[in-house]
Order: sequence, then C-alpha cells, then structure tokens
Amino acid sequence: MWKKELEVNMELETETASKNTKEFEKLLESDLKRRTFKEGTIVRATIIQLMPKYAVLDIGGKSDGLVSSDEWDDFSSLKVTDTLDVLIERLEDYRSGAVVLSKRKCDLLKNWTKLVEAYKKGELVSGVIRSRTRGGYLVVVMGSNCFLPGSAISADSPLKPEEVNKLFDVPTKMKIVSINEQRMNCIVSIKEVHAADKKRQMDLILKKIKVGDILEDCTEVHAMNDWGVWCTVSIDGASATAMCHITQLSWQRLRKPSDILSLNQKIPRIKILDIDKTVNPHRISLSLKEILPSPFEGLEKRYLVNKFYPGKIVKILSYGAFVELEDGIQTLLHQSQCDGFNRAIDVNTAVSLGQIVQVRVLRIDGRKISVSLIPLDHPWEKFLKNFSENQIVNCEVTKHLDRSIVLKIEESGIPDYLCFCYWKNLSYNPESEKDLKKWSVGTKTKAKILNIDKKKMRVYLGIREALNKDPFDYFSDKKDNEIVVCTVKDVLSDGIKVSLGNEKNNLLITIKKNHLAKSIADCRPEIFHRGDRVSAMIINLQKKQRKVDLSIKELEIHNLKTLEEKGISPSSGKVLESLFGKVFKSKKTKKEKKDKK
Repeated sequence: MWKKELEVNMELETETASKNTKEFEKLLESDLKRRTFKEGTIVRATIIQLMPKYAVLDIGGKSDGLVSSDEWDDFSSLKVTDTLDVLIERLEDYRSGAVVLSKRKCDLLKNWTKLVEAYKKGELVSGVIRSRTRGGYLVVVMGSNCFLPGSAISADSPLKPEEVNKLFDVPTKMKIVSINEQRMNCIVSIKEVHAADKKRQMDLILKKIKVGDILEDCTEVHAMNDWGVWCTVSIDGASATAMCHITQLSWQRLRKPSDILSLNQKIPRIKILDIDKTVNPHRISLSLKEILPSPFEGLEKRYLVNKFYPGKIVKILSYGAFVELEDGIQTLLHQSQCDGFNRAIDVNTAVSLGQIVQVRVLRIDGRKISVSLIPLDHPWEKFLKNFSENQIVNCEVTKHLDRSIVLKIEESGIPDYLCFCYWKNLSYNPESEKDLKKWSVGTKTKAKILNIDKKKMRVYLGIREALNKDPFDYFSDKKDNEIVVCTVKDVLSDGIKVSLGNEKNNLLITIKKNHLAKSIADCRPEIFHRGDRVSAMIINLQKKQRKVDLSIKELEIHNLKTLEEKGISPSSGKVLESLFGKVFKSKKTKKEKKDKK
C-alpha cells in the first residue's frame, strides 16, 4: 500500500514541478521580451564575479558579460555587487557566447556627449596638453582626445618652446571651436578664451573713456618696436591694450621709441587720440606729444617765405634730406630742390650729414614747411632773359659724349652740362661720330643756339650754323625736275658722292647706284671719276627737312622723251653725245693733259 501511495505522491509532485517550471519559463520569457538590448547602447550592470583578468557583469540578459581588467585604473578596488554603466559592443561572443561589454568606451561615449553639449552651448572646457603633434598639440578634454593648433595656443606673440613646456599637464581653460560628431574630431583653442576675456575687458574700459581724455597714472609700456609702443591701460580692475605710434611720441623726429621710453615704464599723462570700433578687437590710439606744447604755433611769424634760414642735415635718404630748423621742427629738402639744374642729383653729393645749410622757405602749409637750396634769382631765369634762339654765342668745348660734345657758353651763368652740340651739327657735310674727335677739349668756337628746352633746362647748339653759310641755300630757288650740274667728289660701291656750290661752301650729296643710268647694265659707279662734271635732275626736294635726291637716270628719261617729241631717233650719235658728251669730254681732257706732260 505504501508503495502505491508513494508513487501517487511522486506523480503529484512531478506534475506540480512541471506546472511551476512552465509558469517560470512563461514569466521569464515575458520579462526578457520587455528588455531590449542593442549593440552600441549603454546599460546598467552589476558585478557578480571578479576574476584575475576579467569582471563578470550581469546586465539582466540571457547571458552575462565580461569586461577586461585593463579598462579600470584601480581594478583591485572593485567589489561584487558594485554597479556601473557599460557599453554593449556585441550581444554574443562567437567563442564564449557571453555579451561583449566595455567600460572604457562607455566613458568615452559619455564624455563625448558632454563635449558636444558644451560646444552647442558655447561653454568653456578644461583641457590638459599631453604631447606635441603635427601642426599643434594633443589635448585631453573630458577624457576625449582633442587637437589644439599651434597658432591657437596664445593670443599674443608666438610662445617660445620653453614657455609651451610650462603648459603641459596643467589644466587650462579652452574653447571648442570646431567639432565633427561623425568622426568624433574636436578642435580647441586657448587663444579664443584670451580673446573673449580681452574683449570683455576692452568693453569695460571703453565705457569709461572717450576720445580727447587725458589718462593719468594708469598707463604702462609693455612692448615696443621700431614704429611704436604698446601700453596697458588699467582702470578699476579692467585692462586693455592701446597703441602709440612713434610719430605721436614727440614733436621731434625719433629714430626709435626707446630714445624716450623703456619697457615697464609708467606714463604719468597721455591723451586718447582715437578709438576705432570698426575693427575687432577695438583699437585705442594714444598720443604723448598732444599734451606737450606745439613748436608749430606762430610758425608763419618765425619763418617768412623766400627768406633763408640755417638748418642742420639730420638724415639723408635717396629722395631728399631732412633738415632740422629748430627743436621739434624738421622739414624735407627734396632731391629736386638740391640743385637748380640737376633735379635727379644724388643727394649725398649735394649735402652731408650734420652739415649746416642755408635753406630758402618756399611755402608754409599748416605744419608743413617746404624748403630749397636754390637761390631766388635762379641762373636759368637770367639765361632766358639774356639769351634766345638763333643767337650766336662764344663757347668752349668741355667734354665729349657718345654722339655730341658739351659746350660752356661764356657769360651765361649756367653749367656746361646743360649745353650740347650734336655731331651732325658740327659740319654741313658730317661723316660720322668720329667727327667729334676733331674738337678737342678747351677749343673755343662760336655756336648758334638752335633750341632752348625750358622744361628740361637744356640748350642745343650748332657750330656749323655759326661758322659757315648754309650750303643748302643753293636750293633756295630750285624745285623738283630742275637740272643741276655737280662735280664728282668720291666714287662709292653703292653710288657716287657729288658736290654742289663753290669749293668753300659746297654741299655733298650721294647719288645712289640705281639712279646712275636708265639701263641697269650701265648703273656702274666705276665709269665715273673724281673731278667729273655731271648733270642730274632734282627728284625729291624737301627744304624744311633739308633733304634732296638727285638722279642721272631721271635726266636720261627726260632727255629721251624730249628727243622723241622732236622726232630724233634715240639710236643716233647726237643722242649719245647729248647724254654722255660731258663725261667723254672730261676723259678726253685728262688724256690730253697726260700727253702734253
């Protein structure tokens, strides 16, 4: 009996256990359905077991997760039942089947989210410079690696390497200037923090000052270079940078600001010259000389126009020299006012540094004085009054140039380098520039003023016009197509050179080879000899340009037409005698002279 009862009880217990198991499975399955786990999400986990290299965590899923001990800085301090946030990397490891979790990536994702929120809100963050990298520095901000450009580490001048080393591993305020959420790249800047602070302090200073104010005992020099100084203006705890140009430091011309100021020097009184709010950051300009008495007051009474005053040469440049008339008053003596004739003169040849010169005041325009070394009665003006074009003057050769000679006009008062005679104006029959050598330095002669260039202050002379009568006057009553008789002076390879007029005043003209005869075969210069008398026709006479062309060929054509009109055959002996009789006659005369000898 007892066996049957035992079997019945066992069957009842088995049925009950089966029912409980099914109910637990249903409850567990429904609970797991409510829990949704996705890769890349953060979940809360509990440590259920600690092993030497891993920590086993329960996230409430089907499987537990493993996290490497390397992801903790103090793994030994962990305890079972501790809770923490982790990131689900994979829902199931293909080897162990466990959930792959990461605490470090969870922290990075949390910090990156905070970083993005700070960027969107424009908040400042604290970062630590860890190492140098290409173009800048690696900075850790909220556990994330960020990039700090080298140009954004300082708001002022670039820092030296030893100054940058002091910023390493030191928490520093920074501003996020750019962020890429997809690539998780972040760029920060220390310069922006300093700039924002400077702008805030500048705004506070600008509320308390205005143009024209005199700042007393609140200005200090903190930097300077060759063209100005930078000062720190401090008022009621706020400070801003202001600039004073070197021209605003003193009424005198300074070589450099250090002549009157030094670094960290406090300036008792200085004036606000200008405030420029159109630029960012705003710019404050200061002036030290504006609070000093101006030496330009009563300038028109102390210096009269066209009067001479002594001055000291204090600086020489390529375009002029600076003359100090008195303390605080310097003026420019321009290059064009150093010499009355040579406006492009080298200033160093006209004046020397430290020299005391007498300068003439040209004009006074406010604080600007124009001066000159040129006397009031300029020698050039005297020359224009006493000399004119076409006047014959006495000259002396002083120098040879490439294509002209330099002449000194007696009693003119102007220097010789203003007077020239071109080589073609030495003779009415010039040959080449070699004619210049015939006129040695020191030779005195007469010359005619051909042209006076008043703007350039140049005088152009002609010796031939003064010494000889113009042989071109021979053509004064001539015109084209007229026939002239000339004498052969020279036989050239490309023509013959003939003379017109008398022996003392003759004009040399070249008849080109193609104008020696009508027939090309007869265009030979060698059939002519020196002393031959030939007839030629004027074919191109330009009296103003002093140009004329002669042609034997055109004379032959003209004579043939005349004979044809008269009915005479061109092949008859009379025609040949009329064309070349003078040439043949000159040859016969020479032969008879030889026979007589």
